[in-house]
Amino acid sequence: MKKFLVLLTFFHSVFTHAGLNQLAREFLERNSIVAEAKSNIILAQLDIESWSASRTTTINWISDYNNNSLESYSAFAAQFAGGAFRQPIEIQTHGLTLSKEFNWGGSLSFENTFNAIEAQGTQKIYGFTQGLTFKQNIGRDLFGRNFKIEGEALESTLKASTFKSQNDIDQSLLNLINNYYSASLYKSLVDLQNEALKRAQRRLDLIKKRVRDGLRERVDMIQARISLLKARESVKSARQNLISNLESLSTAVHRNVDNSDIIGLTEKRFKAHQVVQGEVKDNLNLKTLEFQVEALGKSLKSRENNLLPEINFQASLKNNNYDPGMGEGIRGGTFGKPNDEVAVGVNLTWPIGGKPQKVEETRARVQYETAKLKKERLAIDIVQIEKSLVDQVKVLEENLKSSNLRIKLADNALEEYTKLYERGRADLDQLIAAEETLIQTQINHIQYQSQREQLSYQLSFIYGDLAKELGAGEKK
Repeated sequence: MKKFLVLLTFFHSVFTHAGLNQLAREFLERNSIVAEAKSNIILAQLDIESWSASRTTTINWISDYNNNSLESYSAFAAQFAGGAFRQPIEIQTHGLTLSKEFNWGGSLSFENTFNAIEAQGTQKIYGFTQGLTFKQNIGRDLFGRNFKIEGEALESTLKASTFKSQNDIDQSLLNLINNYYSASLYKSLVDLQNEALKRAQRRLDLIKKRVRDGLRERVDMIQARISLLKARESVKSARQNLISNLESLSTAVHRNVDNSDIIGLTEKRFKAHQVVQGEVKDNLNLKTLEFQVEALGKSLKSRENNLLPEINFQASLKNNNYDPGMGEGIRGGTFGKPNDEVAVGVNLTWPIGGKPQKVEETRARVQYETAKLKKERLAIDIVQIEKSLVDQVKVLEENLKSSNLRIKLADNALEEYTKLYERGRADLDQLIAAEETLIQTQINHIQYQSQREQLSYQLSFIYGDLAKELGAGEKK
């Protein structure tokens, strides 16, 4: 029996918020704002993949054919041939280069070139050249420090994008919750106003009989009709507001949302949301700024490195072999043969004054300091917002207890005035005033409920726990 009661309590708890939870899940699945926020995370991930792939292995192949029969001129030819001469030459060139850039700022390339040269009246000559070149940045990107900083900045940007996207989703989700509880408020208000309308109709019917019997004055019937018309207007106004909120919810989940999707605040299955306990350090907006500051700090460091000179060290080894007997094939390489070339050099580039680099460094510093200040101010503001929300929820809970007692008293007062009016010991104005007091007290009560629910979920939003609280997602 005890297990059955526990199970029943569990299903009751799930059922009480089934309307809001279902809409929240549909919102996360269908809403375009959510889709856009998720795509921003994917784009940030692609930036990292693009950065990682920027230093990869590359293969380059070229193949050229040249048949040159143009006239040429040289002083030597002028002495023996009387001026210009033409010596047709046919050249075929095929090249294959394999290169690799490394994260530590170096690059290595292996080049192979095959030539077939034939001039008129000469034997065809084949040539094969091999070269190995190493380059290393020993200035701005010493040991790949700039490349590493860029990667760290992109990682921080990805985290910032992830938290920002989740924060944007939760902000939209919070708007959905506010619209939901506004709809819940007006759905309950329609029910309360309908009850008041029924009472006004019954009262008018009773007064009509008593006026005919001469027990009441005609003015009482006029006042009763005025009260009935006012009750009808109140029902229509509540329905109009309910329709407006249902329209907002329909737009959010991209389908028609009607009364059946909403749990009214006066329904027995309604259950108040339990206020969560959390920490402001988990606020998604704050975490977004933390990683934005971190990314901007890395960017600033990279700009500072760009103030240094560009220094590139290069070493190369090249060897070739031209041989009429090589034919169409190539046997082995050429390294280790005497006809080689060894080259070592350093290239330094340092713009005088470095004004463009200084401008970019200053820009990065301003962005970093601004974001840092913004994060510090937000951390202070969130603490104040949390305190304000907690205090407001406490006040609303106290008011809910008070208004609940007032409803009972107002209901008893209306019942007593009804009895007194029927016995002629109270006038109609007193009876109507007692009913209006009851209606207003009921309205106050459900307004407190709606505000409390919205504020309690706003606390979940502050703690970065909103989607988890709704059962629509996991905490990030």
